Amino acid sequence: MQWWCFAREGAWTWAWQPIPGVWAFVLSLGLVYHLRSRHWHQEAPGPGGLSLGWRKASFYGGVLLLWVSLDWPIGPLGAGYLASVHMLQFVLVGVVAPALLLVGIPEAGYRSLPGRRFYPFLRQLTHPVSAFVVFNVIMTISHWPGLVDRLMPTQLGSFVMDLSWMFAGLVLWFPVIAPVPHGKSLHPLYKIGYLALNAFLIRPPFAMMIFSAHPIYEIYELAPPVGGVDPLADQQLGGAIMKIGTAWAMGAGVVAAFFDWRRAEEGGRVGGA
Repeated sequence: MQWWCFAREGAWTWAWQPIPGVWAFVLSLGLVYHLRSRHWHQEAPGPGGLSLGWRKASFYGGVLLLWVSLDWPIGPLGAGYLASVHMLQFVLVGVVAPALLLVGIPEAGYRSLPGRRFYPFLRQLTHPVSAFVVFNVIMTISHWPGLVDRLMPTQLGSFVMDLSWMFAGLVLWFPVIAPVPHGKSLHPLYKIGYLALNAFLIRPPFAMMIFSAHPIYEIYELAPPVGGVDPLADQQLGGAIMKIGTAWAMGAGVVAAFFDWRRAEEGGRVGGA
């Protein structure tokens, strides 16, 4: 039984395929959030503060994005047919959806998280320097040709790949969005620098996919063709999608941090007048 998307040898078909593992995963996320959010109350408005309704919309939007990215048809296409779709999945699962999920949790939600004894470890893991290293190391290793060709042909390997992307994205965004366990949020100027560096950094997978003279992933080079797409052109498109998509997502975070900074400065001037 297929419970997760993986690289298959058969020709691509547009016939719908059930992927129950993806449904169970996203439904579990939504259910846990729903049960915990019943105990939250509207926070006092502050500079750049979001209402609880908007936070819930953000979280459920992230869950919906995960479902669309991992379920049919994007899931199977990205798992073993088109490198460009695989890289689109990375942008959505590893960069965009984690930000939406974290924005969806109010401060009261973070402070009610179980496992406070793990806060020292979480504090170290989500320090901006650590988060930068964790995200970029996972992102580079998970796109290394030998590992991709080894993991994607199995359901467990593909699941581990998707989960590692999501974990890396949560760690990346945590110091920007979450107030716990650090006790206070980063200054907006540090957020802008942190996100800008991640946006413009040229990582090895980008360079390999865009500038290589031949396909670097066997599973996509040897996969049955989909719509007559050339494997090398598809790979180069995938590299561009990963680079531009990541930059746009980080750029949106920079804009949000800038306006939060501006609102906080204006609020301080008004309060001190």
